[in-house]
Amino acid sequence: MQATDLHTQLVDFVYDENRLLDDGQYQAWYDLFADDGVYWVPIKPEHTDPEAQVAIALETKMLLALRIERLAHPRAHSLQPRVRGMHVVQRPEVLVTQEEGTGYAKVRTQLVYLEHQSGQQVVVGARVVYTLRPVDAGFQIVEKRVELLNSDAFLPAIQLFI
Repeated sequence: MQATDLHTQLVDFVYDENRLLDDGQYQAWYDLFADDGVYWVPIKPEHTDPEAQVAIALETKMLLALRIERLAHPRAHSLQPRVRGMHVVQRPEVLVTQEEGTGYAKVRTQLVYLEHQSGQQVVVGARVVYTLRPVDAGFQIVEKRVELLNSDAFLPAIQLFI
């Protein structure tokens, strides 16, 4: 695989991952995570240790499965009427195609996330950093780190995944 091919695959992965979320294909999105994968929203962008520092969200694959199950549950009343989300993604930047000693790739993008329910709309900006592990036909998410622009301010309830 040539470097440009790898670069294109990494960029496409980020676009595809966000498209799955926008389309409500949560099981397919969940399947992108490695068994040891983590979805992390730190409370401060400078935080480096999800285990030792406070987080807005820190979800293992098991916790992601529980949230996805809740999203599909017919009695999840807080999700009625239907909640819709949209990710407006800036072209992803490949930071590292192969991290020394791990083989992991790192990709960063900035996005605007919009969530709408019952006439109310939430808008947040974020920088998202992906740590990806190459697998047979693509990549698995080892960590999706979402750094909210306004993480130090009052945050509205966000029902879906950024």
